[in-house]
Amino acid sequence: MAESNCSRVSEFSLTGFTENPLTQVILSLIFLVTILGNLGMIALINASPQLHSPMYYFLGNLAFVDLCSSTVITPRMLVDFISEKKGITYAGCMAQVFIFDLFGMTECFLLAMMAYDRYMAICHPLVYPLVMSPKCCFQLVMGSYLVGLTNGMGQTISMSKLSFCGSSVINLFFCDISPLISLSTSDNTLSHIILRTSASLFGVSSSLVVLLSYVAIISTILSIKSAEGKRKAFSTCASHLTTLSMFYGASFFMYLKPSSDSLRKGDKWATVFYAVVTPMLNPLIYSLRNNEVKEALRRLTKIKRMAAGNHSSVTEFVLLGFTDLQELLFMIFLLSYITTLVGNLGMIILIRTNSQLHVPMYFFLSHLSFLDICCSSSTMPKLLSGLLAERNVISFSGCITQFFFFAVFGTTEAILLAIMAYDRYVAIHEPLHYLAAMSHRVCVQLVVGSYTAGTLNAFVHTSTLLQLSFCGPNVINHFYCEIPPLLLLSCSSTWLNEVVMATCVGFIITISVLAIVVSYACILLTIWSIPSTESRYKAFSTCTSHLMVVALFYGSAALLYCQPFFRHSQDQGKRASIFYTMVTPMLNPVIYSLRNKEVRSTLRRAADRLLSHVYSLRSHSNHTKIGITCHRRHHCCPSAGEGNSLDKLMKLLYKVLVA
Repeated sequence: MAESNCSRVSEFSLTGFTENPLTQVILSLIFLVTILGNLGMIALINASPQLHSPMYYFLGNLAFVDLCSSTVITPRMLVDFISEKKGITYAGCMAQVFIFDLFGMTECFLLAMMAYDRYMAICHPLVYPLVMSPKCCFQLVMGSYLVGLTNGMGQTISMSKLSFCGSSVINLFFCDISPLISLSTSDNTLSHIILRTSASLFGVSSSLVVLLSYVAIISTILSIKSAEGKRKAFSTCASHLTTLSMFYGASFFMYLKPSSDSLRKGDKWATVFYAVVTPMLNPLIYSLRNNEVKEALRRLTKIKRMAAGNHSSVTEFVLLGFTDLQELLFMIFLLSYITTLVGNLGMIILIRTNSQLHVPMYFFLSHLSFLDICCSSSTMPKLLSGLLAERNVISFSGCITQFFFFAVFGTTEAILLAIMAYDRYVAIHEPLHYLAAMSHRVCVQLVVGSYTAGTLNAFVHTSTLLQLSFCGPNVINHFYCEIPPLLLLSCSSTWLNEVVMATCVGFIITISVLAIVVSYACILLTIWSIPSTESRYKAFSTCTSHLMVVALFYGSAALLYCQPFFRHSQDQGKRASIFYTMVTPMLNPVIYSLRNKEVRSTLRRAADRLLSHVYSLRSHSNHTKIGITCHRRHHCCPSAGEGNSLDKLMKLLYKVLVA
């Protein structure tokens, strides 16, 4: 009864971690090292063929999980350092709990899988490649993510069932399960049971796998007669054991301590170590204590000296493009490009000329249409001219310029889609404060930030590209200048370009996708809490167009740039690029016009005004001509049947356009 009379908490206050400026600077540097270290580890594993083994496949996923886990917590903590109001919405808190528990439990099981991998490598070396096949490794990693997803959903659902009607102050720097349970004003017995059961079941099962694996490993190592053989076998486990001790020690302290303990300052430090410091140390441990990683890093960082004077520099490239059915492809691509220009220009004009669309959502949409025009125009004209020419040639400077602008607009669009997801979150979760939170000034700052990030990313890639030497073949098996085919033509070392590409693309996609996932997790939680089915449908319908555009853009981009441990065929890359550079920009305005009621109604009104204006002008012209004819013929009025054919045609055209 008391719960029905209390007002539900819509926002939690975070007490933060520290007010010490020096500690805040240190934590900021730790987060930067975490991002660079884990992205660097992923890039190093991807770029080094000698690291394409099961152990480093698991390590690459561990680095990705550390990156995601840290990104969920640390940026919010850093923002609170400079913010007077350290608050987080209810939906944002639940989303943080879900994502942190997902990646936390995934990491727990990944470490257990890595222990099993060491057991197979040391105890059964002859069958190791057969047992730990790529298929088996993929299944183990997917199983770890599935367990993490199950844990995250279970914990989040149990938290959403609790009532928070009293204090809303969380004595921590992020939303964690234990502080939330202590704030609940309803019966939290079930939540305690789920927390303890989950931590015990998953923690004990993964710990048992680790324990049994290392018991067998130690037994096998002790049976080795050579001291050098023992040292070499055990050295392959040292990095993993160090990571295990840090992760399990901190997690057991956090989740398996007595529930009566209050959250002391020491507990906050343990939480910081678990959520912030451990993700930073993992790549450092594996790079400093692992000989194979150090050797791969040494090979990649070795400066390759070339006698550039002995080679002739390439001054132009030949774009191979498409060699079959060129006339048919020219017509298809031309129609697609015209449709892209007309559709996106029409969307921009429609938004700019109609005051009812002067809201943040359509402000971002107009910039998305502008980016689609620019991104498509950076590649399509050269593709169309190449289909008509016998030899499609582009100068070196033209190639670099084309790549620069394509990278600017492509990166900007990726970030802008994440901002549009955040806009939908604010509109659905905070509708009363939407216009205040997403003011015109804020929208302009977000858009300018997107363009700035896109320009910086393109500048970094272009700068590293200009450091390469091109002295051999100059035929690019593509229809525009892109990094992967250009790296294949370089006669100098491309390791820096590969590392920069993997790091920048990984960072941008990780941050953008994470922002989209968090935003839509909050949106789904908010929609789920709406009692009316009709209201749920109406709220979610405002997101369907954006979700389809996100799926198209990131799906094709992932197919193009995010293929780990193997190189896709160049023909496959060209097909993916066509979808990414031509089909997606063409479909975006179609999706927003067909699936968005506001755009459709505005388009109908615009067509109504246009055709009414044309019809009135035509009628006035006809009446004027008829009046002059009547005057000359001394008639008083025109015949009733004149102009009926034109009237019927205009009315039919009007019905077709506004239908």
